[in-house]
Amino acid sequence: MAISLTQHKNKTLPSGIVISSILPFFIVLFLSSCSQIKHAKTIQNFADTGLQTIHTLDVFAENNSIHALFSGTDKKSQHIVLQYINSLDAGKSWSKPVTVNQNIAPVKKSKRGNDFQVAAKGNKVMAIWQTKGGEPWTGKISAALSLDKGKTWNKIPSPLSDKYSKIDQGYFDITADQQGNFHLTWLDDREEAGDTQGLHYASFQTTTENTPWIYHNSLEATACTCCWSNITADSKGNIHVLYRDDSPRDMMLSSSFDTGKSWKKLGAVWPFKWEFVGCPHQGGGISTTQLEDKTVLHSVIWNGNESNRGLYYHQSKLPTKNIAPIMLGDKTSASGDIAVINDNHIGIVYTTGIAENKKVMAKLSEDGGQSWLKEHRLTADGAEPSHPRIIGTPDGFRFFWTEWQENGDAVAVMSELKN
Repeated sequence: MAISLTQHKNKTLPSGIVISSILPFFIVLFLSSCSQIKHAKTIQNFADTGLQTIHTLDVFAENNSIHALFSGTDKKSQHIVLQYINSLDAGKSWSKPVTVNQNIAPVKKSKRGNDFQVAAKGNKVMAIWQTKGGEPWTGKISAALSLDKGKTWNKIPSPLSDKYSKIDQGYFDITADQQGNFHLTWLDDREEAGDTQGLHYASFQTTTENTPWIYHNSLEATACTCCWSNITADSKGNIHVLYRDDSPRDMMLSSSFDTGKSWKKLGAVWPFKWEFVGCPHQGGGISTTQLEDKTVLHSVIWNGNESNRGLYYHQSKLPTKNIAPIMLGDKTSASGDIAVINDNHIGIVYTTGIAENKKVMAKLSEDGGQSWLKEHRLTADGAEPSHPRIIGTPDGFRFFWTEWQENGDAVAVMSELKN
């Protein structure tokens, strides 16, 4: 469909835009659209994060509650801080920012793809970040817990002892299960392999601030060095992790069916058998639904083989993997993420294109991933987006990403699709 265009800040935007001003904060972008995008209407609002520029972004949804965590440069102190905001109405309004790391631990400068993480259950919210180490590239995992939906934060123990304080720890992901337990994965090089890192797991299962993390497990001794992992909990309390292996550099699945005590490797999501020396800086996304009392894993993965390079959606009905992957976009598609609203509605977000032609795209399914609607473009020309994220709420999917501005600062954007 042809959409008339207008110009704003040297970027081409769809018509029907209502803009108050462009600020280096958190832009909430509402895009109304049907599956064929017959009439597109875009409205931009702003929620102040207190940051001049944003380095990392993470979001977590529980029903209509959205929890957002940002690291970046504080506009007043010019220090790198960790800021939390939430929305209790699926993104219509947002709380004032709260500095998570205050009086707890400094925040190391990071970047998209190595985002600091947030997860929540009820009133409990957990934040995970990397503090500053003795060397520029080192930094221990720091953690904080809120028992009042992010209004106040208290230090909790790190999942790692001071024995590992001088090694780099990053590429985290965290989730919360239905019992309120938190599950964390991360990469570190405690074996000093150099060209690989180990994938590790730990669980925090109480609200007592001084209780240690439990169920420490090494899920993979030689994972890819800098591709983010993903962790999710299904409705039965099982935990599933998606990560990139060393050789071949395919995306792998590992699951725990006893809330993290023990783990079973399920193998490659799909055996592309991509051999590569180096790190592609590409993780993936994982979510779950239920079908006839079986858990279905929905994954979005990136493959680097030149013959079939690109982003793919894959569905696994545990304990078997019997559906071939579906390619998303074209060979430039990357940085995918996936979420579900219910057992039927699945959403994927990703980038396509390169350099100044990069765009954020969304693709939706209404039948549990059996078929997919026409993709939606979420960004304007020249937006310079990075690392989109997606969450599902009862009111629909919400999409998040960061964009570079002309002054060198990065802002975070949220969008939604409405019929």
